[in-house]
Amino acid sequence: MLSETTEMYILSIYRLTERTQSATISEIAKVMNLSLSSVSERVKRLTQEGFVEHEWREGVALSEKGRQLAYGMLRKRRLIELFLVKIAGYNIDEVDEEACRLEHVISDRLADALDKLLHYPKHDPHGHPIPGANGFHKSNLSKPLSEALVGEKLKVSQIYTADIEQVKYIHKNGFKPERKCEVIEIAPFNGPVVVKVGQKKHSISREIAECIEVVPNQEK
Repeated sequence: MLSETTEMYILSIYRLTERTQSATISEIAKVMNLSLSSVSERVKRLTQEGFVEHEWREGVALSEKGRQLAYGMLRKRRLIELFLVKIAGYNIDEVDEEACRLEHVISDRLADALDKLLHYPKHDPHGHPIPGANGFHKSNLSKPLSEALVGEKLKVSQIYTADIEQVKYIHKNGFKPERKCEVIEIAPFNGPVVVKVGQKKHSISREIAECIEVVPNQEK
């Protein structure tokens, strides 16, 4: 059995490296709210245990062993979140704290039972893919809304942030998985992005647009 602390490190490194090859010690310390010295010592230990790859003055990345562990933890967490929303009646912005506690204690057997109960879902309430036995692969068509062009007709694929207040704001403005949208205007000098969602137009910051993953809307 791995400690909850080790599992939190693995998940944090996984999330930091979803869009890049590696993370720095300072980035890990920031997201985990820990000191640089504590993170540096733990990363050294995780490297010795084979969960991460890290050379002096280079970035931190998960090894294959670390990725497989992360996939298993993400599967549990995302099944729990979907259960809380679909069965237990939670709002989508209420599931993070509960899921964070439960993901460290449920067994693989219970995760399999949840998977069956929920009819083997492919995505959690945020649109994140739920890993299978061999992990998962991100769609090559997916990209942050901040990288979209004016006039592009898109569909929200997932919400890419763990910040609860950002999740609330994004959903309040209608950005939910499978929701169609269109970029209307992009202000210069890192200004806001105007997006049409349904029949409403919303002006959102580049920071928020970065948190919304989209794919081309191929429906006619």
